[in-house]
Amino acid sequence: MTIESRALTSERTSNFTPKKSQSNRQLLKYAGYVIGVLLFIYLFASKSGVEKYLVDKDGVKSDSLEYKELQQDIDDLYHSTVDYYDLGDSQGSSNGAIDGDYTLLLIPLRNAEPVLPLMFKHIMNLTYPHNLIDIAFLVSDCSKDDHTLETLFDYSVALQNGNLSEVLKIQESKQGSVSGTSDLHLSYMDPDYIEKVDKAFSPPFHKDYNKPFNSVQIFKKDFGQVIGQGFTDRHDVKVQGIRRKLMGRARNWLTANALKPYHSWVYWRDVDIELMPGSIIQDLMKFNFDVIVPNVWRPLPEFLGNEQAYDLNSWIESEQGLELAKNLNEDDVIVEGYAEYPTWRVHLGYIRNPNGNPDEVVGMDGVGGVSILAKAKVFRRGVHFPAFTFQNHAETEAFGKMAKTMGFSVGGLPHYTIWHIYEPSEDDLQEIARKERKKRRQSEGKDKLSEKTQKKLQKDT
Repeated sequence: MTIESRALTSERTSNFTPKKSQSNRQLLKYAGYVIGVLLFIYLFASKSGVEKYLVDKDGVKSDSLEYKELQQDIDDLYHSTVDYYDLGDSQGSSNGAIDGDYTLLLIPLRNAEPVLPLMFKHIMNLTYPHNLIDIAFLVSDCSKDDHTLETLFDYSVALQNGNLSEVLKIQESKQGSVSGTSDLHLSYMDPDYIEKVDKAFSPPFHKDYNKPFNSVQIFKKDFGQVIGQGFTDRHDVKVQGIRRKLMGRARNWLTANALKPYHSWVYWRDVDIELMPGSIIQDLMKFNFDVIVPNVWRPLPEFLGNEQAYDLNSWIESEQGLELAKNLNEDDVIVEGYAEYPTWRVHLGYIRNPNGNPDEVVGMDGVGGVSILAKAKVFRRGVHFPAFTFQNHAETEAFGKMAKTMGFSVGGLPHYTIWHIYEPSEDDLQEIARKERKKRRQSEGKDKLSEKTQKKLQKDT
């Protein structure tokens, strides 16, 4: 019966109430007495039955062999079916690697097949004890011709078997470099940066580089993301609000399904980081902030200035930003770093000093999602990545705002920098194509000049 039909039946019967006679009321009263007596007898008999298990033939409890065997069976059943966790033991320590804090590493993936080798090299390079790290991947909304899920599974199996470095080495020897930065643009990048990338994954590695992790989980779930993965597609201001709300849904889903009671820390990171210290978890953890992020930059071709602040979602609130929010609709999402939303906030990226103290920490309001370390208790107490507009923000920026609103400490490291891969925009590609054409013309001109010079030399001789 459907809900509608049940409601209809209830409504019809409630309109008819027959009159009860005095005799009927007396009959109900006597029936109540009888039921009460039967219930008392039942409870007494049940209690006596229980006592039979607790009392031996001499009337002495807990001394009989039958009782001890029964108690042992109960204890065995309890310990085999019940897990006990004291969440007070999972508060998060500033020295988690020594104190045995379990960390949950969460990585969302979409059309990420080309950068998976780079990602797994960084994972293996983590110096935080691998046996204290659970990894959970979420693959969502990939293209039909993408093989992220299959490749991720193969690499994960090799990772836990301890031979992934050999697998990647063989692939690299067959296919060339597995660096995240596109080979098409390497000739335009700063040679010093390219050298850093090459050295980052050159042996010797730390002693636990090939050691398996505590666990690896792979989740597959789509959320209706139809925005392309190209740089221009993902960073166009028109799609930011929609995109970030969908990403908020994905992050919340992964957290809800992967977080365990014994986790003390949660480390979110993107798949396409190119340079990152292997000690990053300890480096962020030692400040004992509830939420903390590093600075995220990206390399650029030399003709664009070599480098640029990448993650502008980490910022300190401003009066102009608060005033802007007052004049927006409740559902409008402020997109930081775009001319359409002049907030004049202080961005973590823009207060970086390459020679600054990497241990300097500043309080933040919004945080970017490239690399976030947070205590697990933050999520247990209700902070999440809003898939709706929260204080005119969504996803990670709203996560920072919500955490701070709920009394948690949120910090950023302006001089501790990790590097995102270079993703050329359409303008970058056009400029590189123009330079390539210029190179070819110059090369052809030199070849013609060289040919004329050779003919002249031959004629003179």
